[in-house]
Amino acid sequence: MKETFARNKVLSLLVLVLLLTNILLLVFFVWAKPEPPHPGGNGAKSDRGGVTQILEKEVGFNAEQMEQYKKLKDQHWDKMKPYFGELRNARNNFYKLLNQASVPDSVINSAADSIAAKQKQMDLQTFRHFQQVKAICTPEQQARFDTLVQQVIKRMGGGPRRSQPKEDSTRHGS
Repeated sequence: MKETFARNKVLSLLVLVLLLTNILLLVFFVWAKPEPPHPGGNGAKSDRGGVTQILEKEVGFNAEQMEQYKKLKDQHWDKMKPYFGELRNARNNFYKLLNQASVPDSVINSAADSIAAKQKQMDLQTFRHFQQVKAICTPEQQARFDTLVQQVIKRMGGGPRRSQPKEDSTRHGS
């Protein structure tokens, strides 16, 4: 009888993990719809080439500033690459805790804190990168750059952009 219970417990846990994974994938596909092109934005998306075009056209970077930006961008991505792997590993370790029958809250919180620390490092590095890019702007360009950064942050963080289309398209009566 204990063996049947143990087997059902493992199967139940596996079904729960699969169910959670499916829900997360569904949420990802529903909420991660690409943002429609902005009028006058020439279809530039948040990809690196799009940001380069936006800096040139909307902020008004000249050729020298574009060269400086490209160097800063390359340096930034070289610094960021290890953070992505570390964050992925921290998240994997966190969710591996689901495989254990009983996990103390202190262990769960410690693993969550590890994720938060990695994300903090990434955000600090990105903030410093934006400071460096802003430093190559002329005083006239800085206000346009500040506006651009706020748009990029909204896209990166999935703030209002992700929830707004959902409200507009499916929650007309809410």
